[in-house]
Amino acid sequence: MAVTGTLMGLDREDWPQLTYLTSQAIAPDDPEFIMPEGGAATLQRAHRELFAAFEQSMSRRKGEGNGDLIDVLRTMEMDDGRKLRPGEIVSNCYSLLLGANVTTPHVPNAAMLELAKDGKYADWAAHPELFDSGINEALRWSSPASHFLRYAKTDVELSGVTVRQGEPVAAWIGSANRDSAVFADPYEFDIRRDPRNHLAFGVGPHYCVGHAVARIALHELFENLLEQFSGFEPAGEPEHLHSNFIAGMKHLPLVATRRSEVRAGV
Repeated sequence: MAVTGTLMGLDREDWPQLTYLTSQAIAPDDPEFIMPEGGAATLQRAHRELFAAFEQSMSRRKGEGNGDLIDVLRTMEMDDGRKLRPGEIVSNCYSLLLGANVTTPHVPNAAMLELAKDGKYADWAAHPELFDSGINEALRWSSPASHFLRYAKTDVELSGVTVRQGEPVAAWIGSANRDSAVFADPYEFDIRRDPRNHLAFGVGPHYCVGHAVARIALHELFENLLEQFSGFEPAGEPEHLHSNFIAGMKHLPLVATRRSEVRAGV
């Protein structure tokens, strides 16, 4: 939220509520987010409040603004020379914030749960040359976006099954990222693996537009963790998100040990 809220020029005091609403939008049936009226009403409320927040942010802007992402959407022109309509801008804002808030945070959660076991965290800290491969492994392992839906453009046979033109196909990303034909020992979290062909960001024309920002955020987070802390230990059972759209943990209690050479408060 801090990264995307800054890029979009959203008011800092709104960040906590926007974070809650985006989580509510992808897990409306989760006991922590569901309203007494039920999951459908919860989803409608989350969408209504998110869209209202973006409309309010737009209404406060004048001229070309400061050049943040919302200002870019407001002032850009399409191929036919027209500017985006307000509804189109709000829809893009929703997609941008949702895509960032409900996926990237679950990557370090899933990784830290594994790194806290069997000395894996200390091993990674001792081998900085494995930093990039470790982040790729965290992305493969977590696969926060559970599935993508696509439609077959032509008839195709896949593993002995014929998919007809126009039929929908759901690709389950966590399963694909644990395909033993592609990844050796797929159920082992291995920072020495370099799974550059993982599908956590999708593939092809719909490859995640925010992948570079996500990688930068993960790089900064893990770099700071490895630099400042010598280890982590589980401090309770993790709580998984109730969602068939996003795979993740909403609570992960850990005890951290700060490195002695790091000054207190840094």
